[in-house]
Amino acid sequence: MNKGRDTKEMILEIGLEMASRLGLEAVSIGELAKAAKMSKSGLFAHFQSKENLQIAILKFAGDRFAQEVVIPALKVEAGIARIQALVDNWIGWTAQLSGGCIFVQAGNDFKDRPGKVRDFLLQQQEAWIDSLRRIARSAIGAGHFRPEIDCDQFAFELYSLLLGFHLYYKLLHNEDIRERQQASLVALIRRYQ
Repeated sequence: MNKGRDTKEMILEIGLEMASRLGLEAVSIGELAKAAKMSKSGLFAHFQSKENLQIAILKFAGDRFAQEVVIPALKVEAGIARIQALVDNWIGWTAQLSGGCIFVQAGNDFKDRPGKVRDFLLQQQEAWIDSLRRIARSAIGAGHFRPEIDCDQFAFELYSLLLGFHLYYKLLHNEDIRERQQASLVALIRRYQ
């Protein structure tokens, strides 16, 4: 057990939850130090700047996202079952954070703000979209999708469905959103079979 590493992980865990609720831009060294019951200087020693803190939170969230959403889905048989697992895992991911998906929040915070945080976020989002493309290709390989489908279009439509779910679930508190999401996913998959 490494006390410094454990402390940093605890800080990032609290920072992830704060960023989910308030947006990544609202997570400052001072506010996070208060939430973590640490001194500002103690927290500053781990990150050296707000920008480094924000990137560390995004990296922490990305690592957790991979472990909770992507990797378990890749263990499921290629094709429709894998797509369903990925969607279910993403819904579980967004549900466990009080404000929803940090990447959705951060996208709003940094869409028009150049800099290292935005660049890091863009890399993460491009990797996620590439994962969606690869899952479509694996569905082709499994014989579940037609070989001529546009994997970029599938990735766009699947991510759009997830973002729509996020809005209806977190902001609108729609009671039948899970049924609507599942019906939309079934319709989307049918169009590519």
